[in-house]
Amino acid sequence: MASVSKPAVMRRMQEIAHVDVNCFYASAERAFNPSLEGKPVIVLSNNDGCAVTRSPEAKRLGIAMGDPWFKLRPRAKEWGLVALSSNYELYGDISARVMELLGRYSAWLEVYSIDEAFLGVKGEPDELLDLGREMKAACRRHVGVPVCVGIAPTTGTAAYSRVTYSSNFPWGVHHLTGVQGGRCCSSGP
Repeated sequence: MASVSKPAVMRRMQEIAHVDVNCFYASAERAFNPSLEGKPVIVLSNNDGCAVTRSPEAKRLGIAMGDPWFKLRPRAKEWGLVALSSNYELYGDISARVMELLGRYSAWLEVYSIDEAFLGVKGEPDELLDLGREMKAACRRHVGVPVCVGIAPTTGTAAYSRVTYSSNFPWGVHHLTGVQGGRCCSSGP
């Protein structure tokens, strides 16, 4: 008797997407000043005392979150470092645009912070990855900011997926299945 292989069962379940704007304040500044693209950019705290956001280029220079501006200033010209004062009106506007855009993808949207949201998504694994890529492209195209997207069965595993996997790829998208989520979370610290 010949064995008959069964087709893989594709699941079409409700999942959670965690969307995070990368280097939010720096990305918001770049959205309105494209000449900052590719340059090391930091955004300073309220009193311009320390770095509160660093672009990837600034991170590669070894600038840490909270580094005091008075220690960075002497090397700023040498590094080509652009230091900007915080512009909360701009960041609020960009955040509202991102959240409005994400709301088009789901009836359930939970704004988690100024640059993060969770939303309910439904589909087969390949469809979910395509949806994540579509959200990523739409945020870049319509708002001008890069995002990472993690998709998984719960808010915790969606955030874990985005932080652990998506961040390893520039502005990435990752779908963590229930089986993977159980394995990775049980082997975590």
